Amino acid sequence: MKKALKVIVILLIIGGLGAAGYFYGLPLIMGENGVDNNIAYVSKASSFSTNSSFLSNRYSAVVESQEVISVDSDNEKKIKDVFVKSGDTVKKGDKLFEYDAEEMQFQLDQFRLDREQAQAEIKSYKDQIESLDKEYKNATSKNQKLSLENQIEATKLNLKKAEYSQETLEKNIKKLENSIKNSVVKSSVDGMIKTVDDPTASAYITITSSGDFRVKATVNEEHIGDFYVDEAITIRSRTNESVTWNGKVVSIDTAKPITSNQGYGLDTATKYPVYISLDTTDGLLIGQHVTIEEKVVAEGDEKSKKGLWLESFLIADAESSPYVWVENNGVLEKRSVQLGKFDNGLSKYEILSGITGDDYIAFPEERFFEGMPTAHGFEETELESEPLPESESTVEE
Repeated sequence: MKKALKVIVILLIIGGLGAAGYFYGLPLIMGENGVDNNIAYVSKASSFSTNSSFLSNRYSAVVESQEVISVDSDNEKKIKDVFVKSGDTVKKGDKLFEYDAEEMQFQLDQFRLDREQAQAEIKSYKDQIESLDKEYKNATSKNQKLSLENQIEATKLNLKKAEYSQETLEKNIKKLENSIKNSVVKSSVDGMIKTVDDPTASAYITITSSGDFRVKATVNEEHIGDFYVDEAITIRSRTNESVTWNGKVVSIDTAKPITSNQGYGLDTATKYPVYISLDTTDGLLIGQHVTIEEKVVAEGDEKSKKGLWLESFLIADAESSPYVWVENNGVLEKRSVQLGKFDNGLSKYEILSGITGDDYIAFPEERFFEGMPTAHGFEETELESEPLPESESTVEE
């Protein structure tokens, strides 16, 4: 019974630690219970290349449109009615909001009166200049001509001011006439109302356009380095985890961090947007909440890494002369390996040559030496040779 209990505890701890925990934790757990430090414990290399042996991190995400349309408001106009709110679905041509046309009409009437006045002033100044020109031609004294010249220049200056005023009024009138004609602002696209802000904001209303979807995830600063552009991603439904979509990372916006207070006196958390394109959008809706995970670590994914990939902690001197501790006829051998690509997200190296998935390898330790005796993991020795009786499969006092 004691032996059965001991093995169950070992398996529970190993399962919780994972692959790295197995290599690190096994000698520590068993060190005081008969494990010889002169033995190197090894496991099959293929077991560490299987992605399902590691739990993937999942991150919250939301489905959004590839395009967000901003509808600005004119701060000089008063808004009479707003016809939409956040979350509403709109079609192209649907009303968004309406300006107060009555107030604009009053202002238009005033501009038209001002324009008539400017036109009258222009005519008057032109008449004055024509009359002063005649007087100047008939003037005989130098002082009289000088006085008339000054009057003509002053009148011409007033004429220019009146003409400029008329031009400005014409522009304002056309603008107001167009505004009154289009006092109801309509949506230019099919989509969903994302925000309705204060009219003085840079974007009064934003609309997520219907069409190509993308997924926006927020990843904390600790794990943002795990993602890279073109990385394969699995998108998973929050309500039914068996429903998934495939995608890839298209951009990582580290220039726009999202900060939030974690509460209870903790420091603020920083997250970054990660944008993912989708192979298909079937069954997805704008605004739908999902989770994402790196596809190469998705459990049961047969399309993950091809070939043999090992975690960097299993490879010694990876940057210069990479090698792996391998079992060879019951003893340890220091074997050189040729490395291929490095997956920064998983911290895994592709093994091109040197070992195969059928070789048994050990986590590199300083105590190792070539010729050191090896032993397989307890799951392949003790449990196989002495299976637990059914009656002893649970912990008893």
